[in-house]
Amino acid sequence: MARTSSKSISNQSTALLIGMGLLVAIFMGIIVAVFVSSVGEHMGIALALPGAIIIGFLFILDRHLLFFLIILFRSAMDPVLEATKMGSFGLGALLNALVILIALIAIIQRPSPVRAVLRKTWLAFLLISFATLFIAPEFVMALKAYLALVSYAAIFALAITLIQSEEDYGRWMRAVFYSSIIPIAYAFVDAATGGFQSAEGFRISSTFSHPNIFAFYLVLMISLSFYFFKAKVIYIPLFIRRTLPLYIIIMLALLVMTKTRSAWASCFAFFTLYALIYERKYLILIVLLPVIGFMIPEVRDRFADLSQGNQVINYSKLNSYAWRKLIWQQGINWMEPSHYLFGYGLESFKYHTPDFFTMSGNDHHAAHSVYVQLFFETGALGLGAFVWAHFKLAKMLLTFYKANKLMVFTAITFLLEFALNAYSDNMLAYLSFNWYLWFVLGAIFAAGHVNQKLVESPTLPTSLKVRHS
Repeated sequence: MARTSSKSISNQSTALLIGMGLLVAIFMGIIVAVFVSSVGEHMGIALALPGAIIIGFLFILDRHLLFFLIILFRSAMDPVLEATKMGSFGLGALLNALVILIALIAIIQRPSPVRAVLRKTWLAFLLISFATLFIAPEFVMALKAYLALVSYAAIFALAITLIQSEEDYGRWMRAVFYSSIIPIAYAFVDAATGGFQSAEGFRISSTFSHPNIFAFYLVLMISLSFYFFKAKVIYIPLFIRRTLPLYIIIMLALLVMTKTRSAWASCFAFFTLYALIYERKYLILIVLLPVIGFMIPEVRDRFADLSQGNQVINYSKLNSYAWRKLIWQQGINWMEPSHYLFGYGLESFKYHTPDFFTMSGNDHHAAHSVYVQLFFETGALGLGAFVWAHFKLAKMLLTFYKANKLMVFTAITFLLEFALNAYSDNMLAYLSFNWYLWFVLGAIFAAGHVNQKLVESPTLPTSLKVRHS
């Protein structure tokens, strides 16, 4: 009787969440329709209404199919989502909301082990961040930033709940890998049509809104593709595995064209760690890479920029790293000790830059450092909880190391790459990249958990085992 009652409650909760998803789709459709009347012939906004309806129906008919399509194509959707945006609303906001709802449904229906994992990793940081909403200077912007953080945890949770067997793991990892095809192909179109013009000169951003986001996505895909190749994974077709070295070389060339130095450093760190731990013969190539890199004028110029513009003298122009250090220093010095614990609220750093940054020009600037941003916005508690979440996840992943060393090594390096990039970039603002990062991390945890269950329960069907070679 208790079991029937529990099942009934679960069904009611699921129905309620699905209803909420439908209401969100209708609400977004109405908002977009109102916007269309004010923008006239703007095609992107006009297409948002049917797009919202299609997404809403997909959510109702098969939410897992909708999520699969999101994983497959989100890397190529920034231009489309940006075109449908009016103010803070657009199809991107609808997708974010539905991803969170899909995750909530999955957590209710398949609570183990995802609830325990979230409690040990994301929960403390999300609770502290939520509390800072009420002291944030701009509530709407803070709420938008908070929902993005929730969506990262939701993506992570979905990977854990959806991957229950070898077939699940292979299907989802193929989707992540295939998501790179459109951005890689379009990168050549982007380069041929002038690329992303900036103060640093010619750069490419492909389907992403900024070269940095494309660069970090490339590092993720390079690392993942290298793992696929070395582990000889069975879920990637053989003819594709054989071409992976060429694909990696192409992505490395595109990475150079993004001119994102922190991404170069994290990619270099990945291959260096792999060579030191697994195959020392790669160290020769590791040593040669900087030499080859400095033979490329664009690479040489990017590093040469760091040797000048390091001092604030009258109206002298600072290089990008010196500019970052100045805004970090002035931001931290401006903080009052009473705010060291909880900060000033989400999105407050950018809001307050005209108050403390002498080079702001009355413009609002992001922190360009996750650590500085979180300390300013969520205080020592928020920053500590964020660092703890990554440390705890790394510790949990290491319990699977003996079962699959290369898989876990790759996941740990993803965390290390993020930690390195977070030092000097706005990593939390790069939604599409974070979705792929956290889905892969969740998928690797799920794979390790499935294998662990098989070891602890030898009577389980062998089809549940996640094989990698």
